[in-house]
Amino acid sequence: MLVNLLLHVITLQTIIVNSIYPFWLNFTVSVDIFKCAGFGNDWLTAIVSPWVWVTGGWFSMILVAVLVAFTYIKYHKAIYPIIIGSMFLPISYFLFPAQFLTFAFIFAGIGVAILIYYALISQTNEA
Repeated sequence: MLVNLLLHVITLQTIIVNSIYPFWLNFTVSVDIFKCAGFGNDWLTAIVSPWVWVTGGWFSMILVAVLVAFTYIKYHKAIYPIIIGSMFLPISYFLFPAQFLTFAFIFAGIGVAILIYYALISQTNEA
């Protein structure tokens, strides 16, 4: 009896699924495309949504990876990307999904490995 009631309650639930198509692929909308895109409510999300769609939801992680790579390429010191990553970890913990933390730990590990290589190999070579 309890199992039937539980199954009945579960089957009556409505799950709302967002549209899987982005606003620029909706060919049925006419001049209201920018209104449907959300430019009136949240313009930042509307601007970034094409890039998020193209990168499969990894836009923020790719952007941070590019910034960290540019910082390392410009200054050739591993400590700067580590500092940048450690400053953004508390922010990313609240704003981005859990994958971002995994991505950040991977980049921090790469940075620490480069720093250890620099300290042990490059600094101990006699010229």
